[in-house]
Amino acid sequence: MSGLDSTGLVARALARSWWRRPIRLIAAIVAGVGGIMLTTAVLLLAATVMGAIRNAPVQGVADGTLAVEAQSQAGMSPAMVSTIAAASQGATTSRLLVANTELDTGGRFRPVIVLGVDPLLPGMLDPAALALDDGRVTLTPGAVYLAKPWASEHGIATGDDIAVSTSTGVARWKVAGLLREDFANRGAVVVAPLADVAAAFDRGPNTDVLLVKPGRLDESATRASVSAVLDGAAVVKDPADLFSGFNRTFKTPLSILAMFAAIAILTASVVLFLTWRLVLTDAGPILSRLRLLGARPRDLMLGSGAVMIPILLVTYVVGAAAGLVLGRRLSAFTTQITNLTQQALNPGFPWLPAVLGAFGGAIVMFGVAWLSGLLRLRRVAAIDAVSNRDTVAVATSRITVPLVTAAGALVLAIVVLLFAPTLVKAAALVPLLYSVAVFCTVVPVLAGIVLRRNANGPTGLFVGRHLEVGWRRNAALSITFAVAMVTALAMSGVSTSIKNEVGHSVDRWSTVDLFVQAAPTGELLTGEAMPTALAAELERVPGVRTAYGFSYASVGIDGARYPLWSWSGSRLGELTRLRVTDGPANVLESLTGDTVAVTSNFARIQHKSVGSTLDLPLPDGHRTVRVAAIVDDSVSDGGTVIASDALFRQLVGASGVNTFCLDLAPGADHATVERDVRTLLHDRYPRARTIDEAGLRASFVSLTGRLVSAFEAFAWVMFVVATAVGAATLASGLAERQRAIALTRLAGGQRGSVRRQLMIESALLAAVAWVVAVPGGLLAIPAMMSALSVQSGLLPPVTIPVPLLVLSLPLTFAAVVLALFVARRSSQEIPLAELVAQE
Repeated sequence: MSGLDSTGLVARALARSWWRRPIRLIAAIVAGVGGIMLTTAVLLLAATVMGAIRNAPVQGVADGTLAVEAQSQAGMSPAMVSTIAAASQGATTSRLLVANTELDTGGRFRPVIVLGVDPLLPGMLDPAALALDDGRVTLTPGAVYLAKPWASEHGIATGDDIAVSTSTGVARWKVAGLLREDFANRGAVVVAPLADVAAAFDRGPNTDVLLVKPGRLDESATRASVSAVLDGAAVVKDPADLFSGFNRTFKTPLSILAMFAAIAILTASVVLFLTWRLVLTDAGPILSRLRLLGARPRDLMLGSGAVMIPILLVTYVVGAAAGLVLGRRLSAFTTQITNLTQQALNPGFPWLPAVLGAFGGAIVMFGVAWLSGLLRLRRVAAIDAVSNRDTVAVATSRITVPLVTAAGALVLAIVVLLFAPTLVKAAALVPLLYSVAVFCTVVPVLAGIVLRRNANGPTGLFVGRHLEVGWRRNAALSITFAVAMVTALAMSGVSTSIKNEVGHSVDRWSTVDLFVQAAPTGELLTGEAMPTALAAELERVPGVRTAYGFSYASVGIDGARYPLWSWSGSRLGELTRLRVTDGPANVLESLTGDTVAVTSNFARIQHKSVGSTLDLPLPDGHRTVRVAAIVDDSVSDGGTVIASDALFRQLVGASGVNTFCLDLAPGADHATVERDVRTLLHDRYPRARTIDEAGLRASFVSLTGRLVSAFEAFAWVMFVVATAVGAATLASGLAERQRAIALTRLAGGQRGSVRRQLMIESALLAAVAWVVAVPGGLLAIPAMMSALSVQSGLLPPVTIPVPLLVLSLPLTFAAVVLALFVARRSSQEIPLAELVAQE
């Protein structure tokens, strides 16, 4: 028998086994599609977010050029720029200003990055980077350049006037030409003379990014020499890594998404492993005969691959396509994440990294199942398989040791949750998940023993016996259900807890009646603000007693970006109610130029307490400040630094205010005051809006809520996929027992009693999974929050996810009913002649 014939016969035997058990094939495909779909969607979101950061700065920078990025939002002072130029020893330098704002395109605002550049920039770039159709750019006052693809998409042509929202009002510039390439931010960029951008955004002579092209020194020596003089004001990076400090903003959401992908791949791998092993078991006698006739291990591998690879490819194509659709539908989630940076990022649709990564996940899922099955097959003695001497009676499992170890793991998890330090409680997840998996394996066996010993009829005996001896297949099913429910409950509890705590935090910010925002919550960019002097105009509006400002920006600390808040004005202690956990109660009025307050989550992850010091970047160096108070707040992921107005202005370098809080006089008509304020702002700040206290709370809760609700939505999606996979697995298991069911019918069993037996078995497995998963999921909530707090620092009080808790059991039973419906032919008779032939 030739090798080609052997390979073909192996492939036919395995394909026949798949074909004769279509439910098994459906289970494998559903599991694979679900795992690949979630993996593709997660990778698409991650690639979109991370790609937006990498594509934001200037592209096409010549090799060997370095970028010095300011850590203060105020930029680097002229003195610092001169110091850097001197340290570089003859290097060519080019200044950049970076402003994030909105461009009015026919009444619709689009986020864009405005780049202020100097005439030396083209010498730092590849020749095509700033090229027009008819030459190079010419920087003249009032003239700007846009990327041709982006401008064409939004109906902008050469010679058009554009309106850009700035901190000094609306700036109007003329489009002098269109760049052939995107140049930066996937085309959402406006290139303008540096002086125009500095004037429009009130930036003065400072610099955000300094490009350095080495001269007398080589690249590494230039990097070392420049780094030595920065004094915390800036960091030296490769141009492609500009703005990478904002990556910290994405760590928590992307970590959660990665966890979903890992669980999806794990769940799919379990089902694929189970179904493939069943295929090999069915085809075992034929494959063993082929081995006796000369088939080699290589033939087994090639033949099985000829069957598995088409299934893998079909599953991958369907799953990847569904994942791209799901990722596209979740584009709002990407926007919410990127908006937290206050950068006008243009994420795009980087589908290629997502589909390539998902293909790697598919290889892992199918590869583990495939190779494990082949290893098992090679260990079977061919002559024994042919003569059936390797077949032994199924024995019941021993449950004492697993039951004790599971109970011990559960006790360990509870002890860790009760007594371990806050950030160590995440370690409870390991013994907790172990105990859930083992209990899902052991408890059905225990239930089977109890049923068999106390049953008064054949149904109880049959059900109990199957639960005892079929523990491997039952374990795969109940673990699939349980892991899905544990994860869904934990993530739902975490998201609900965070949303509730965010609402409480916003309530403590202010006690006033009306707010004026430079842009809607979650859409405000760094280049959008209102001048401090506007407070006096607002206080002259009839009915307004006091107007004070709330401003927020970001500050670089140890290479990462963190939110920076400040309140300015009078009566701050009276009109705010921040909850101070350590330090003076009148924290806002007691801050100075050398002290700051930090939020509790910042203190937690940075290991800060009252009296600790913190280095903050200034335009010409750094300032060491002392932590004067810890404020309980959960709005920001990673924590916040709160500074006095004077220190805030030094760090940010702008006089703008993001939100004015208006305290109305007693008896003032809210609607009249709001109308007068809108009239005052309408032409000067078209993106400004007024909002009351309830609206402000709702907008911040909605922003954070939509973000964490996306995690909850992923948990639901994963739960539904796992439930569908569990249903297909259960249906496959029932189909595998078709012959045993037929023998029972042949021996006199009634069809109704057989169906009742299957229903009781399936319902018991689902109930066991639910009973084990519910306490596991509830215990996983604080453990999961502890795991997230390592990066976010957030530790809100635990909220029980009652809706999911209530719906999980009906949904699980619905999956059981679906499985029984799909496998309804399993309880029907096989013709006697066919049954005898099979025997």
